[in-house]
Amino acid sequence: MTCLRAFAAVAELRNFTRAAEALGLTQTAVSHQIAQLEAFVGQPVFVRDRSGASLTPLGRSLLPSVEGGLALLRDGCAAARRAAMAGRLVIQTTPEFGTQWLAPRLEQFLKAHPDISLSLSMDYRRADLHAGEADLAIWLGGGSPEHESLRLGLEEEFAVCSPDLADRLPETQAFNAAPLLRYKGGRHTVLDWERWLVQIHGEQIIDDTEIARHLSDRTIGEFVSFSEMLMACRQGRGFALVRSSLVADDLATGRLLRPVEETTVSDLQHHLVIDRASALRPEIQAFRDWIIKEAASGS
Repeated sequence: MTCLRAFAAVAELRNFTRAAEALGLTQTAVSHQIAQLEAFVGQPVFVRDRSGASLTPLGRSLLPSVEGGLALLRDGCAAARRAAMAGRLVIQTTPEFGTQWLAPRLEQFLKAHPDISLSLSMDYRRADLHAGEADLAIWLGGGSPEHESLRLGLEEEFAVCSPDLADRLPETQAFNAAPLLRYKGGRHTVLDWERWLVQIHGEQIIDDTEIARHLSDRTIGEFVSFSEMLMACRQGRGFALVRSSLVADDLATGRLLRPVEETTVSDLQHHLVIDRASALRPEIQAFRDWIIKEAASGS
């Protein structure tokens, strides 16, 4: 099986190094697996050159059977896992959406559905739903054609700050009054101050000396996680750039305020994503109905 997986990966990526990275192996290990396969079939399956690896005629004739067999095994294992997971849900989403919006609301779902057990996985890597790594997901952007994808509300991007900081802001050039806070995972969600400021004010905003200093000095106001950044924002230590769903509770309770009116519609919207092969499972339908209603309520 390891030989066949290595063969399929090299055939797809046309490169031993990239195939090794995709499989979580060393390049030497992948080369060893291909050598074993070639010893078994009695002929080379790849031609190696400076540009990478290409299939030999034998390799091309072998590939459809290998890909089909691996897909059949994957689908069979996924179907068995789905049957064993009846009444249980694994939900995958980003750390931002999971901590700020979803986790605080899950108790309501579990109270309404005490027969369903639920696990929440928060990661930037997208789970393979078809392979059963998760039962459903909430991603920025939809899935592939094999997925059912439903947008959860409309995400807007805007700045927030604490009420204390808002009270101290000057009438003009508000963003010069405090640091523009960031977090290291921001690249995954494209919550980028420079992009947003240019969208709102144009390129000339970058010429502002104080804002330029905030943008260029990565030591100012950078935090490990979105949650840590938002805590600092609540403490009045600067401005945070957010999507509307991520601060819905903070805005509702007054922990955070919008210091300026400027806002943009996000290029990335949160979607509920479900593998079509699993969409009719009762527990998935129950969660689907609940989260769509919850998102529509704006609560």
